[in-house]
Amino acid sequence: MFHSIKIAWFILLLSHPLWAQMQNDISLNELIQEALNNNPQLHSVRHQADAAKEQIKQVTSLDAPQVGIEFYQTPIRSFPIATRNNMETDYFVQQMFPWPGKLSGMGKITENNAAMKDQESKALEKKIIRDLKSAYYELYLVQRKMEINEENKLIMQKIIDIAIKQYEVGAGNQSDILRAQTELTQLTNESFLLEKEEGITEAMINTLISRPANQPLGRIADLEIHDIKLSFSQLAAMAEDSRAELKAMGFNIEMFKSEQALAKREFYPDIMVRGMYKNMSNTSKDFWSLMIGFNVPIAFWSKNKYQGKVNEFGKHVNHARMEYQDTKNMIGNDIQNALVIMESSRKLADEIKYHLIPQAEAALDATLASYQSGKTSFIMTLDSYRMLLMAKLDYSMSVMNTAVSEARLEQAVGLSMNEIKERLK
Repeated sequence: MFHSIKIAWFILLLSHPLWAQMQNDISLNELIQEALNNNPQLHSVRHQADAAKEQIKQVTSLDAPQVGIEFYQTPIRSFPIATRNNMETDYFVQQMFPWPGKLSGMGKITENNAAMKDQESKALEKKIIRDLKSAYYELYLVQRKMEINEENKLIMQKIIDIAIKQYEVGAGNQSDILRAQTELTQLTNESFLLEKEEGITEAMINTLISRPANQPLGRIADLEIHDIKLSFSQLAAMAEDSRAELKAMGFNIEMFKSEQALAKREFYPDIMVRGMYKNMSNTSKDFWSLMIGFNVPIAFWSKNKYQGKVNEFGKHVNHARMEYQDTKNMIGNDIQNALVIMESSRKLADEIKYHLIPQAEAALDATLASYQSGKTSFIMTLDSYRMLLMAKLDYSMSVMNTAVSEARLEQAVGLSMNEIKERLK
C-alpha cells in the first residue's frame, strides 16, 4: 500500500508545473565558474592586486631629472626680457641618485606587497567558493524538505481517508479525523515557509554569481558523499603549502624584512649630481661646472630618525610572524572541526539511508494496512508516519552537513577534494 502511495505522489509531482523547472539540475561547477568570472567583490580585489604590481616599475625607477636656466646680473630695467644686458646665462641638468641598493630594496618591498595582494585575491576566491557551496547545499536541503513535504501530504491524505471510512462504519473516532486534518494543515503551512526559505537561499546564490536576486535556479541533484580517509597531519601539511592566507602572511613577513633592510640603507647618503653650462655675455669664453652633493644621515641630530625606523620594522616582522603562527593554529582548528563533522555526518547519513529509512517505510506500510483493517490505533499510525518523516529529514540534513563540512575543509586546506585526493596518491 505504501508503494502505491509513492507511485501516486510521483504521478502528482510529474504533473506539477514546478517539476518541469526543477528538472533542469543546477551544475555546481558552472555556478562556481560563474562566480569566479562575475563576482564584483572578487573583481575589485583582483584590480587591487594588479594595481600593486604596477607599483613595482614606479619605485624602481629614478626620479625625473631637473632641467633649468639661471640668469645672472640681469638689470631690472630689462624686465621682462631676462637675456637683455645680463652678464651670464646658466643651463643645468640635475639628477638625484639613491645609494646603490635602495631602488632594488624598494622593488623587493613592492614585489612582496603585490604577491601578498595576489594571494589575498586567491583567498577571497576560496571563500566565495565555500560560501557558494554552503548556500548550494542549503538549497538542496530546502528542496528535499519540499519534496518530502509533498509526499507526506499524500500519505496524510491517505490516513485521513482511512480515518473517515473507519468513522463511517463506527470503528473510529472523529477526533482521529480532526487530528489528521490538523497534521495536513501543518504540512501545508510548512510548504509556504519552505517556499520562502527557497527564495531567500536562491537570492543568496544569485548575489554570489552576480545574477538578479529573484532569478530561479532549478533543482539540485542528489549530492555525492565522498568516503575518503583523511588524517589531520596530512591535511595540516597541505594547508601550510596551499592556504592562500598563509602565503599572503608569508609575503607580508618578507615585505617587512625588506622594509627593515631598506631602513638600514637609509644610513647611506643619496647622491645629487648637477651639470651646468655657463654662457658668458660680452666674451667668447664659456664655462661648464659640475656639482656633486650628499645628504648626511649620520648627523647626530638625524641619526635617531633612521635607527628608529630600523627598530620599528623589526617589531613589524615579529608581529607578522606571530600573526602567521596564530592563523596557522586557527587553520588547524578549522581542519579538525571540519573533519569531525564530515565523518560523523557521513556515518549518520549512511545509517539512516540503509537502515532507518527502510525500517520506517516497512513499519508505516504495515501500520497503514493494520489501521485500515482496524487492527491498530490511529496514534500508532501517526507515530509511524512521523518516524518516517523524521528519518527522511534527518537523512537530508546529514547529507547537507557532510557536504557543508567538506566545503569548509576545502577552504581550510586551500585545495578542492579532487586536489586533496591527487596529493594523497
